[in-house]
Amino acid sequence: MLAIGFNGLCYFNSCKNDSSALGGTFFPAHTNVLQIDTLTPLVETVFLDSIPTSGTGVSLIGTYSDTVSGTIDSYSYFAIGAPSVKSITNKVVFDSLCLVLKPNRYYLGDTNSVFHLNVYALTRPLDLGTHTAFYNTTVFPYQPTPLASWSGKVYPNRTDSVLIRLPDQIGKNWLDAIINNPSSISTDNAFINNYLPGLLVKGWNNQLIVGFGAKDSSTYIRMYYHNQVDAKTPLYNDFQITQTGLQFNHVDVDKSQTPFAGINSQHKLINSAETHHYAILQPLAGTAVRISFPGMDNLKQIGTYSRILQAKLLVRPLRGTYAPGNPLPPMVTLTEVTDYYTIQDSLFNSSGNYQHGDLVQDFAFGNSYYTYDITPYLVNQLNISNLNLRTRLMLIIPRPAFNTTFQRLLVNDHQAVNDPMQVSIQMLIYTIR
Repeated sequence: MLAIGFNGLCYFNSCKNDSSALGGTFFPAHTNVLQIDTLTPLVETVFLDSIPTSGTGVSLIGTYSDTVSGTIDSYSYFAIGAPSVKSITNKVVFDSLCLVLKPNRYYLGDTNSVFHLNVYALTRPLDLGTHTAFYNTTVFPYQPTPLASWSGKVYPNRTDSVLIRLPDQIGKNWLDAIINNPSSISTDNAFINNYLPGLLVKGWNNQLIVGFGAKDSSTYIRMYYHNQVDAKTPLYNDFQITQTGLQFNHVDVDKSQTPFAGINSQHKLINSAETHHYAILQPLAGTAVRISFPGMDNLKQIGTYSRILQAKLLVRPLRGTYAPGNPLPPMVTLTEVTDYYTIQDSLFNSSGNYQHGDLVQDFAFGNSYYTYDITPYLVNQLNISNLNLRTRLMLIIPRPAFNTTFQRLLVNDHQAVNDPMQVSIQMLIYTIR
């Protein structure tokens, strides 16, 4: 056995045989097959400036807070279209007007707590202008006083709809327009410009974020009315989201009371040594994990000739930050990036396939991990002599979870006191002496 260490590299299990075999390949007697237990990674949290959130078909509404993510406040903008029934007889009586929100089974936080919502009217229509999407940083002006408020229990797994009663006078005005002035309300543009530019739904005093469907039968306004001669038969008219590309989620995140308080749009990178030796991946809350290997050139010093045969990256989540009710992201993609976080492509393995981590989840003993084949990546990087042209790796949650959930992953660095070396690499190398 041989163990050698320098500049962050340690070598174990060195063998010298007359015919060494690895994967069916035989080497001459003077060839050593070495297993390198660890190549020390540099782990950093990266600030993501903006995430596109429009057109996803998901509204994320509410507030959640903890000592790691900080306080997350998410709310949904959307535009309601023209009524489905364009013509109504004047022999009807208005009953009520309700905004209907149907949960999509996603939530973050305490579902046993009372959930509070406010509904606001926008003061101007949603408009993309020259942009192709709205982002988690986008805002539009709205009336300071809410149109309506609602408080109650939400049961995301049962998908019971939330019904928020809107002011009767608004409903009466709309019904009157359908009866007496249908051209003013019968098209989406007419309805938006004449009656309702759009809505904003926000939570308040919550410890819960709930996902709602943001399209046709999931989010809509329903007008209830009845015929004067048949009061027992309820009638209704729906105003639905017809322009799904205009719906988006705005997200505010306050990290001032977390280890990541120093990261923002001016300081986009923070070393894990400054954040209790862990990094956080939570794209919709504005963070990702970047990984690099400053000591990779030391591999060239192993022998006169050397070749990487296999390299694996193990990402071990921080214990205590996941549980059956708060699971790890099932897929975490490893990407190659330049600058802070400009993605070049997802990383391929030796077989030419994209990699999502092959998660092994162990709630009982906390021995969960993601694995990645980074052999082609390291081989390519070592062939680049200009250090400025080298890239880094970044962990990211793929779509649709990327911009429709607050899934997160916390990763320790190699200096963490508890569960150190949460990111580690195993490599096989042969040398010719």
